Amino acid sequence: MRSHKSRRCLGWIGILLYSLLLVAGSGPCWADDYQDEGETPSTRGYAALVKRISPAVVGIRGWAVPSEPRIFDPEAGFPDPPTLREWQGAGVVVDALVGFIVTANHLVANATVVKALLHDGQELDAVVLVRSERDDVALLRVEPGNLRALTLENPGVLEVGEPVIAIGNPQDWGQSVTLGIVSALHRSCPGLANSDLIQSDVRVSQGSSGGALVNLKGRLIGVVVARRSGFAFAVPVDSVRRLFVAAQ
Repeated sequence: MRSHKSRRCLGWIGILLYSLLLVAGSGPCWADDYQDEGETPSTRGYAALVKRISPAVVGIRGWAVPSEPRIFDPEAGFPDPPTLREWQGAGVVVDALVGFIVTANHLVANATVVKALLHDGQELDAVVLVRSERDDVALLRVEPGNLRALTLENPGVLEVGEPVIAIGNPQDWGQSVTLGIVSALHRSCPGLANSDLIQSDVRVSQGSSGGALVNLKGRLIGVVVARRSGFAFAVPVDSVRRLFVAAQ
């Protein structure tokens, strides 16, 4: 009798093990849900976002001949031949229909020739319409055509700790994208009169001035104008709106 019960128990155990094997064998049915390590919906979302907004960020170049030539030979009084001075940075298309581009004022303040290099490689002549030394931003106009613009974010929605993306043109290498967070609001920076700057820990280098600081909705929240102690400082979009009013 005891032997009969043992055989019955062994039979039930066998059935249970067989059922578990069937479940394990159905694993490939969930293969579509598998993700490589490090690949998350957020990282894929960043790539799609950058692809959508990056055409609105352009390269900016300005040139000027110094008004007072340097003296090459003080005794003879022979001046140096005139040489062009060049400024290089980035800009953001903020109105595609009119051809408005916002950039850092220090890139174009002394320039007599300004050009905008579009994402597709096209180079356009730019006219400086309005400049603000206080905010270190300037509004340019190019011939409208194949332009893409960024939407300006509404005021008062930015928070400390919010993820942000910076797009610029460092060292004339071409467009570059970095990711960080808002470190502080209402900051000041030596050399800038505006004390309402956005401080973020996005990595920027020389040539990134005038580039875009964008939130994860793809809206422009600021224009990068300075870097100091590892932080990037951007003028908020309120300053850009003031340029629009002054241009009217």
